Amino acid sequence: MTPHRSIHEGAEDGFTLVEMLVAFAIVALCTVTALQISASLTRQGAGVEAALRASDEAQGIVWLRFALGSLRPGQESGRFSDGSPWVLTVTDVAPVLGWRDVPPVWHLRLTRDGPHGAIVYETVLAAGLGG
Repeated sequence: MTPHRSIHEGAEDGFTLVEMLVAFAIVALCTVTALQISASLTRQGAGVEAALRASDEAQGIVWLRFALGSLRPGQESGRFSDGSPWVLTVTDVAPVLGWRDVPPVWHLRLTRDGPHGAIVYETVLAAGLGG
């Protein structure tokens, strides 16, 4: 007894041309989508890296001036390593808080692109007895 075959005698097993084209189209679409996602993640990663670098650099700018004792009320400007300008604004907030006869309490704000630009680093530091 021979097994029942639904394929006509002489026909070959396999996929049709249309099925193969659809499969290739699906694979191509998935590949393009994966590449777009990868490119997007790379761009976002570069943006995060630049923001972290600017934050680290800003913190270094502030702490160097604090360690040298060169903080004075007012503004100072410079450039980050990527060439973009920064402005450091220093304010003694002790008198505003009503504190008298105390060392300065510095409010420091480092911004990008001018005094009203995006804040990169902001902190409050109490000066020692030597000021």
